[in-house]
Amino acid sequence: MRVWVTLLLVFVGCGVFEFHPYELRGPPRDLHARSLARLKDAGPKPTFQFAVIGDMQLFLDDAAGAMRDLEQRNADFVIQMGDLTEFGSTQEYEWGVELLSRLPAPFFVVMGNHDALGLGQKLYRRTFGPESFAFEYSGHRFVFFDSNSREYGFPGNIPDLDWLGTALTPQPGLQRTFTFSHVPPGNGDFDDALIAPLEQLQADHGVSISFHGHVHQFTDTESRGVRYVTTEAMRHRSYLWVRVDGDAVQVERVTY
Repeated sequence: MRVWVTLLLVFVGCGVFEFHPYELRGPPRDLHARSLARLKDAGPKPTFQFAVIGDMQLFLDDAAGAMRDLEQRNADFVIQMGDLTEFGSTQEYEWGVELLSRLPAPFFVVMGNHDALGLGQKLYRRTFGPESFAFEYSGHRFVFFDSNSREYGFPGNIPDLDWLGTALTPQPGLQRTFTFSHVPPGNGDFDDALIAPLEQLQADHGVSISFHGHVHQFTDTESRGVRYVTTEAMRHRSYLWVRVDGDAVQVERVTY
């Protein structure tokens, strides 16, 4: 709820916080590495499911509702699609991590454009790790990359297609590849010059589904044989439930 914006500014101005809102303290470090270790310990499964949740920002009550709902489900892991924060502040990173840590499953967080504000990029790296990374689970590859072109002034290499091409290189035994980034291609905050190259790259490497957030609404489209899905912001009290079972992948919009 946007009322949190006012409260945050009031608390900072009144000295309620005993630190600068962009001070590099914050939540535990390297959370993605911890989640990867948990997935490795769990071992592969022929059938698995994961949740994709949208922009949390200042919709903390709604996000808490999603955590309560997901506690009742058997997710192998959860992916938050960026804009964990509104201002990229230390306090917001702490709030977001506290909420996600309620989940019984490992979680991963995509870098959103709001997460990069101020010292947000440094906070993100400190809290989670690199913005672009990939891992394999149960014969599938999951690739995360930074697509927040506008935040860097449209430099021509965000998203980094060279890195992405390497990350998407086919590996023996892999059934599918899923990609995750905050800003979807075609949005005004995505570099226009990179839309066609990205879509062609993902098509050439056989990406099954490209997941995104940012637009705060559910969309499900296709381009060059690749499915592009965006999830709603938390204020809509919904998330995506993805079930992978052999040759079938089901994406369900769940409301709570």
